[in-house]
Amino acid sequence: MKKLYALLFLVVSATFPLFSQSESDHHPKWVDYTGTHEVDVSVGFPTARIMVSIMEMGRGFMWLNNLAGDILDDIEGNPPANRVNAASSGDICAVPNLRAEYGYNILSWLNLGLAVNYSSCSNPMQDMDTGMYLWTENSHMTSVTVKVRFYWLNRKWVRMYSSLGAGVGVFNTNMMSYDLEDSQSYVTSAFFAPDVCLVGLTVGRKVYGRIEWGSIFGGLTAGIGCRF
Repeated sequence: MKKLYALLFLVVSATFPLFSQSESDHHPKWVDYTGTHEVDVSVGFPTARIMVSIMEMGRGFMWLNNLAGDILDDIEGNPPANRVNAASSGDICAVPNLRAEYGYNILSWLNLGLAVNYSSCSNPMQDMDTGMYLWTENSHMTSVTVKVRFYWLNRKWVRMYSSLGAGVGVFNTNMMSYDLEDSQSYVTSAFFAPDVCLVGLTVGRKVYGRIEWGSIFGGLTAGIGCRF
C-alpha cells in the first residue's frame, strides 16, 4: 500500500505544475472543454484472472499443509482425512475487465467522474488422482471508483491525461473449495479499490477512441466514448 501511495504522489507531483498554469499560459492551440460531459466504455486485461492467479499460490500452500497433516496422521496411526485432491484443469476462461465511465470537465484541465469495473474468471477443477471433473470455481470482481483526471494536453482532436481514483470493490468466489458441497457456497468480500492511470490518450472530438496505460483496473485498456 505504501508503494501505491508513493506512486500517486509522484504522478501528482510530476503533473501539477502543468495544471497550475493560467489559461493564458497554455499553448496557443489549447482547447477548453470546460462544461462538457464524457461517457465511454472500454475493455482491458482481465483483473479477476490476476486475483485467481494469486489465490492459486494459496492453494499450493494449502496442498503442502494437507500433505504434512496426512504424513502426521499416518505416523500417529489416525485414519486419513476425507478430502478431495482437487487441481485446476487448466481450461481457465476469463472475462476481461469491462469498464463504463462518466466524467465532467469542471475545468479545461480537470475532469471529475465515476467508473464501474467488472471482470470474472471460471476455473474447472479435476481430481488430481483420476483426472475426473469435480466442479467449477467462479470468481467475479466488481468495483466502483470516483476518479479525478488531469488533462495535460488539450488539442482539437487529441487529449492526454493522467488520473487518480478510489472506491470500493466486491469479490465474489467459491475458490479454495475442498469438496463438491463446499463448492456451492460463495464468499463475498469487500475491499478498498484504488485506481491509477499513468498515461491516457483520447483521439476525436464528439466521438473519440481512448487508450490507457498503467491502470490498476485493466492494465492496458482501449475503448470508445462520446463528448457532449
